[in-house]
Amino acid sequence: NDTIISISPQIAAQSNWSSHELNAGFSLERRDYLKFETETVTDYDAFVGGRIDVLRDFALRGQAFAGHGSEPRFEPGSAGAATPIEFDRTGVNAGAVYQRDRFQLEGTGGTIDSDYDSTTDFRDVTENFISGRVSYAISPDVAAFLQGRTGDLDYDAPGTTDNPNRDGTRSSVEVGASFELQAPFRGEIAVGSFRDEKDSPSFVDSQGLSVDANLVWFPTQLTTVTFRANRGAFDAGIRQSSTATNTTLAVRVDHELRRNIIIFAEVGRGNYKFEGSVLLPVQRPLDRKDEFSNVEAGIAYKLNKRARLEASYRFHSQSSTGIDRDRDLEQHVVSVGLRIYP
Repeated sequence: NDTIISISPQIAAQSNWSSHELNAGFSLERRDYLKFETETVTDYDAFVGGRIDVLRDFALRGQAFAGHGSEPRFEPGSAGAATPIEFDRTGVNAGAVYQRDRFQLEGTGGTIDSDYDSTTDFRDVTENFISGRVSYAISPDVAAFLQGRTGDLDYDAPGTTDNPNRDGTRSSVEVGASFELQAPFRGEIAVGSFRDEKDSPSFVDSQGLSVDANLVWFPTQLTTVTFRANRGAFDAGIRQSSTATNTTLAVRVDHELRRNIIIFAEVGRGNYKFEGSVLLPVQRPLDRKDEFSNVEAGIAYKLNKRARLEASYRFHSQSSTGIDRDRDLEQHVVSVGLRIYP
């Protein structure tokens, strides 16, 4: 049990020119634990980017970003750590957009460098990626698209007998649709497949269904319902597994109870399925699956157009199964805060 004092200022700026665009932003979150002081962390993110309108139907865009973050205690890579796992992340990307009539082509390339603290430096990695999307507007309200992404993962740590090399390639291809219908629906849904291939034979390749969906429903003028679904591959941050599959489903409801009172609730459920191996006298596949649930409910009271009070309750539960299972845990957080819009 502990009491946490948190402050999280944010600032963002965007040009309002008739052509071209420049934007920048910075956010910071400081969480002070009054009892367990070693849990105190300061996270921040900064970015600068923009767009150059070369022609009426052709534009170039780019962004550079840098930040420092920390993982929640319930994440797989944080198990048993004496202090929160912290990391630095920097990156740049550049791309182009071409649109003519109903067609739109987008392409982006870039690099992302992740540098973890010394206790988990085997996770340090540089990813060089390219992505693209081709869209066709079926109507003014609906567009179909095909998109893909591939990234080359280059880990800093050299491969050893006890810690095999984690280098590899992660890619995905998806088809989907984006829409904003006259009926009270808008959003984007993409479904396809992912593939994660490792250079080392100590780690097995994995592939499966890829999903990225976000649907917003407005049943009334005062109520918003948001559905989210995601499935894909990621690095869970444990030595035995360089790849895990994350599946998450969530639904959130926001309702304007009164002009100055908003209530909200969210329920989510998901799981991590780990791929990898355990080095014993005889090497065997990793046997572990984590399942988790998230529940959040709260209320916001608008004091005026520049300030509002917020109160919420968050619950996270996690269970792990298999021979190589991790801890089971529950986390309860009750918070009260003031949000100011200068």
